[in-house]
Amino acid sequence: MGFFRKETGPSREDEPTERVEEPQATRSPAEDVIISSKANDKFYFWTRPGTTKEEKKLVQKLDLAILTFCCLTFFAKDLDRNNINNAYVSGMKEDLGLYGNELNWMVTWFQVGYIVGQIPSQILLTKISPRWYLPAAEFLWAFFVLFLYKCENAQQIYALRFCVGFVEAASWPGLHFMGKSQLPLKSTHIGTWYRNHEINKRSGIFTASGIAATMFSGYIQAGIYQTIDGHLGIRGWRWLFIIDFLITCPMVIIGLIIIPNPLYEKGTWWMTEKERQMCMKRLEADNRQPLGHFDKSLFKRVLGRWHFWILCTWFSLMYFVYQAPTTSTMALWLKAEKYSVPDVNNLPTVYSAISIVFMVVSGAYNDWRGSQVESVILICMTQIVSEAMLVAWNLGKPAHFFAFYIAGTIQSLFPIIVSWTHRVCSRDAEERAIVIGALNSIGLAQGTWWNQVFVPTVEAPRFYRGYRAGLAASLALSAWLPVVMWFTRRQEKQEKNDTISSQVIEGSEHDTEEGRASLEKRRAAANLTEQDKANEAGIVM
Repeated sequence: MGFFRKETGPSREDEPTERVEEPQATRSPAEDVIISSKANDKFYFWTRPGTTKEEKKLVQKLDLAILTFCCLTFFAKDLDRNNINNAYVSGMKEDLGLYGNELNWMVTWFQVGYIVGQIPSQILLTKISPRWYLPAAEFLWAFFVLFLYKCENAQQIYALRFCVGFVEAASWPGLHFMGKSQLPLKSTHIGTWYRNHEINKRSGIFTASGIAATMFSGYIQAGIYQTIDGHLGIRGWRWLFIIDFLITCPMVIIGLIIIPNPLYEKGTWWMTEKERQMCMKRLEADNRQPLGHFDKSLFKRVLGRWHFWILCTWFSLMYFVYQAPTTSTMALWLKAEKYSVPDVNNLPTVYSAISIVFMVVSGAYNDWRGSQVESVILICMTQIVSEAMLVAWNLGKPAHFFAFYIAGTIQSLFPIIVSWTHRVCSRDAEERAIVIGALNSIGLAQGTWWNQVFVPTVEAPRFYRGYRAGLAASLALSAWLPVVMWFTRRQEKQEKNDTISSQVIEGSEHDTEEGRASLEKRRAAANLTEQDKANEAGIVM
């Protein structure tokens, strides 16, 4: 039915009814685990029809623990990312005399720190359990954010933004893949704990939590400006970073309590051993392999397959489109149009609201259909229309609002590409870990120079080059989808052929064994007949 059509195996009703019972003492929890495998065309939003009560209860636990923590910490991170933009249009620019491209450099220094911190954070994640490392990084990150309220010039902000990005580099790999070189899978993210038909909507909710932070950042800054601006001698835009720090502090405690131990190492207090075994069986049902050893062959596998090159190019094109229009460029346009400070902070939140609604709805639809293609096509179409309208520019304010708002659908492509990567790399967990980590790093690196070259602050609000470059990137993004589809379908066809070949081999081996057993039975029967005849004749053989 969908692009990623799921092959269904035989139902449990077709299985033989005869079973060899083992002694109760030797039965392990894994033997009692039943994983639903029945595909159903009936639409569902959250739980696929046919799921057992035990599996539903497990998924609810995963949602309450893992998905909740991922969303909360991602919310805090994106709150800070957008706070710098809201602070800039709410008094920081005038207070610190920032009349050049300082805002671009604040974003750039954050991204440089984020990129530089990738390798050190990955190394630390191989030495320290994520259960302890992530809360520690959260704590350090919160203090760097707090110190921003004391900055008196752009150079101090640059330094702290670099530190914030450096520490935040632990967040993406920490929430996606954390593996020790000698140990299996270490992760707290949905790619590890959820099945393929559950990933899209949860990836969407995970990403939507960050988008929600964009909305709340605007609401918080607008509220601060109207209520406590100047309270205790502190300007409203400075209060924004203090409140961000206060919001982040509880995440440290929540992380210490909720983050699970690595799945294949030991259990977690909120999960029974049977549920842990069920988690592993669920991954096996989707042919999801745990992380093994990182050796020299890994680089050959990563660079020798299409996943790294095609998917990273796809992600980079999305990042190019994402640079403009955004809530930041819309806020600069509103400021140039002399809107009030509350309106400058509040009106762009509609962009984020559209992103969230489209992300959740498309995620549920994609999980049900087993395909993301329709959603990607719609996203590309809205981006082309949005960029084209902003290139034309002189269309009036209603057209500008429409163009900015529908551009919010681009953020729905983030979880789609990550989910797509989980699917096509599911048979090689080490490659999957590298490719997913590379998506964000390479995409962010591409967006860093793109933002400086095509979307400099001094060209606001029209961004003559930025929107034209965005239109070109939107067209390229649309053209790249057939490329991704062709490689994916070729891989699926090859995997299907391999599965059929292995089944034929297994069947022939089974037939051979049955033939040998039958031959032995005939020989035994023949020997028995000869023995009976000899006994009748009184001959001892």
